[in-house]
Amino acid sequence: MSTTEVVKSAKEYMNVPIAELIESSTNPRKVFDQSFLEELAVSIRNKGILSPLLVRPVNNHLEIVAGAQRYRAAKLAGLEVAPIRLQNLSDLEAQEVQQIENVQRKDVHPFEEAQGYRTLLGFEGANYTIEKLAARIGKRPDDVAERLKLLDLTEPVANAFLAGHIGLGHALLIAKLAADVQEKALTHCFDGYYGVNDADRSLVPVSRLQAWIAQNIYLSLKSVPFSKDDESLVPEAGSCANCPKRTGYNRLLFSEVREDSDSCADAACFNRKLNAHIARRVSNMPNLVQISDNYNTTGETPILARRNYVEVVTRKSKKGKEARPEEKLCGHLTPAIHADGMNKGRLVKVCADPTCKIHFGDRQQEAKQRLQWKAEKTAANRKAKETLAFRHRLLADVLKRVKPQFGTEELRMVAQFVVRSLSHELASRLAKRHGLQNPKDANDWQMAEKARTLYKKADAAALSVLIFESMLISSAGNATTNKDDDPLAHAASLYKIDTRALRAAVAKAEKEKAQKKNKAARKKERTAPKP
Repeated sequence: MSTTEVVKSAKEYMNVPIAELIESSTNPRKVFDQSFLEELAVSIRNKGILSPLLVRPVNNHLEIVAGAQRYRAAKLAGLEVAPIRLQNLSDLEAQEVQQIENVQRKDVHPFEEAQGYRTLLGFEGANYTIEKLAARIGKRPDDVAERLKLLDLTEPVANAFLAGHIGLGHALLIAKLAADVQEKALTHCFDGYYGVNDADRSLVPVSRLQAWIAQNIYLSLKSVPFSKDDESLVPEAGSCANCPKRTGYNRLLFSEVREDSDSCADAACFNRKLNAHIARRVSNMPNLVQISDNYNTTGETPILARRNYVEVVTRKSKKGKEARPEEKLCGHLTPAIHADGMNKGRLVKVCADPTCKIHFGDRQQEAKQRLQWKAEKTAANRKAKETLAFRHRLLADVLKRVKPQFGTEELRMVAQFVVRSLSHELASRLAKRHGLQNPKDANDWQMAEKARTLYKKADAAALSVLIFESMLISSAGNATTNKDDDPLAHAASLYKIDTRALRAAVAKAEKEKAQKKNKAARKKERTAPKP
């Protein structure tokens, strides 16, 4: 039976061959979950299609208006016929049905929902408004407006949203921003800004993104220095009052905005108006000084750096307190305008005369103190250099008088240097070797200090031995020293000590000590009382 014959003989409900059905090109669902289709195919194979597909005749075809998932699952299940509900629907009616069914699905993506709304609003002859469309599909107008705003997302942000890397709350906040700052806002949706990809980064709460936007993107219009109704300031931008980028303009999108918190979401336009306002002021007031919040300024335009002026704000001082310098008047005040910073475009009074004792008195005193400190430091450096030069000359003269063979006092000086250079551990070990340990010593620190005084009363022979001992004591306590780098081994070789015989004697003594210890332990076991 041909499609034409099916239509002529059709009732509202009937069964038709699946091969006669085609999918609609206007179906809002673009992505199908294959695993879900396979599960649905198993159910259809066992129980059949429980809900008929809604179809309409189009150009000798039966087009599926609703039920594309059931249709695909039925094909997977191997069905040859499917139940349908046949209705003559116009293009607009078909799309309305598709959209209504689509928004009622639990798994519909908000971005796909927004695309469906845009299709309906743009359909010729429908005469839809946001309010009419909302009433038709059972939604609130502000909900529809929010969904439609998602279509203003730039491609990178929309892709991140569709991929599930950011949530609906993040996407709605970013969609309200100008296109040139959306990608920057996207990076602030994540804790790890520099992750390889979005999936590797941690999504921040919507409240944190909102706080970042409030501090960096939305610019308050409450007390701007220019007129919000002035259309001539930046002619291509028009007035702020009629600008859709103003949060207070669209109450459907910014229902929470109060009059005193109205903001601009286009930072570039906002700054163009500030710059135009400053240029107009400077043109009308030739003596107007431009000032900066920065302590150093660059550029061709003469702008006073923060360190070169004092902004004067006259106000009545609190009772019992003297007015601060910036609250006092002087004879050097001049009008100025902020060229940057939070107060950009605002007119103020400043003192820019560095000789003013009222406003620059402290700085003049600081300058004097800096000069004095610099002079004192120069003198101290010069004295330190003189002292170092003297000591090096003194060392040279001393070395000229050193004899080839040291006497007792020279040895004492060397011994003093060597023992005082020992670490605390080595000095304690030296003290034990010299029998300086006694019951009255509270700790090793006292022993180490005693060891560092051994050079004071020693004669020349003892001093020589002390120097050698101090040099070799570290090596004596290291059992893993490389033979080629072992000072103790070199000294043993110098004095022709039989290290093999000594090693054998030590081994014999240790063995005898161990035997005595074992013998005493066995004796203790024999004499111990039995339980």
